[in-house]
Amino acid sequence: MADPLSISAGVIGILTAAAQISTLLINFTRTSKDAPQIAHAVLMEVDDISSTLSHLQSFLLDQVVTIMSGCVLTFSELERLLDGLKAEGMGILDRARWARKEKAISNLVQRLQNHKASLSLVLQVMNGYVGCNYCLGT
Repeated sequence: MADPLSISAGVIGILTAAAQISTLLINFTRTSKDAPQIAHAVLMEVDDISSTLSHLQSFLLDQVVTIMSGCVLTFSELERLLDGLKAEGMGILDRARWARKEKAISNLVQRLQNHKASLSLVLQVMNGYVGCNYCLGT
């Protein structure tokens, strides 16, 4: 699975190519008296794909920001909860502290698992989209 930076670079590359092709086609169709219909059709398709990709990129970015914000909050809560708990050489009092916080810790672990699943899903969507465009040659 590609890393997020590679995926972002791929999306930016596609958008850059689409912008260049659009500019070329706009100039061609405006300056040519009888530009072929295929030039207009290609321009519309490139603009549609570019628009869709821009919306998808924006949507996925919003999703990643939301998920990452949740991760930060969950890690902060976990750090606060674990602060002061001993991990080694625990006596009876230390074990009681761990036991008292076990349910809250388990809840935070579940939230971390949810964040991880959400990030994995967004990454899979991004990989699939970029891979699909690569396979289609766009």
